[in-house]
Amino acid sequence: MDASEPDNAVMRAGHGVYFRHVVPWIGGLLSDGDAYAYLPRSMAYLPPPIEMIAMLRDAGFPDAERHQLSGGITQLLVGTRA
Repeated sequence: MDASEPDNAVMRAGHGVYFRHVVPWIGGLLSDGDAYAYLPRSMAYLPPPIEMIAMLRDAGFPDAERHQLSGGITQLLVGTRA
């Protein structure tokens, strides 16, 4: 399971504001602000979902699939090793 950007444009816009600004602000108030500021930046390194699924299939998980949860703000990548 990992964070994700929703496919829906409206959800993606709202999530972008929340995840890039609100989450780091609240995290800074309650805990280590640097860790919560890093979280949105770390998503920039994730390949697009179609590439992640292809990478999993190439790594021996032929039935790999992606399930979006919570409107697409999280994703669950599942597969069975062949």
